[in-house]
Amino acid sequence: MPDPSRGMPADAVEGFLGLAEFASKLKSVPRTGWLDRGVPLLQVESVADHSVGVALLAWGCALQRRAEGAAISPERVLMLAILHDFAEAETGDLTPYDPATIPDEHELAARRAFLETRHHRDPERAAAKRDAEDAAVQELLAILPNATRSALRDIWDDLRLGASTEARFVKQVDRLETFLQSRRYLQSDSTLPMASFRQEVFESIDDPLLSAIRDAALADDTRD
Repeated sequence: MPDPSRGMPADAVEGFLGLAEFASKLKSVPRTGWLDRGVPLLQVESVADHSVGVALLAWGCALQRRAEGAAISPERVLMLAILHDFAEAETGDLTPYDPATIPDEHELAARRAFLETRHHRDPERAAAKRDAEDAAVQELLAILPNATRSALRDIWDDLRLGASTEARFVKQVDRLETFLQSRRYLQSDSTLPMASFRQEVFESIDDPLLSAIRDAALADDTRD
């Protein structure tokens, strides 16, 4: 039988090895916000864990929204969701707040109040995050074959600019999945400071299906 690997361009093979190595790093990048809020390290999800959760939820919801008549591509939603945090393989999970401003663990009330506040990146931190992520992506793109490079660049630009319906949908699912994860952590420890995620999903989600999922999750509180 012919060897299918024969004739494969060496630079393409090396590029895909690099892509696999890049992606594998996401498995060991913890989600910083959970660590800051006191979730035990062994229970903290990785960025890869989160990305899979977002991708599955976003794809399924996009299929439903398309069936309802919305102009949305579940296939593009899936790719955007898989890749929405992939630059964090190099940058780590950067929080919107400066970690140095978190009150000390001995200042329990102040620390809890800080972590239960919804934070927004100031322009300087936002620019630094964008530059770091762009640099990581450009380094990866440089080693990929042309077709993959072009497709990945298109996805990344869409994520960064939020120009498409699909990118905006994935952003909302990202918020929703994080909120749902915060609730799972609260089931293990109800004292964890997770209020900011509840506030976030009310401020950032307007898609009717995603809003309904949020509200159904909150309705569980009244039944417990």
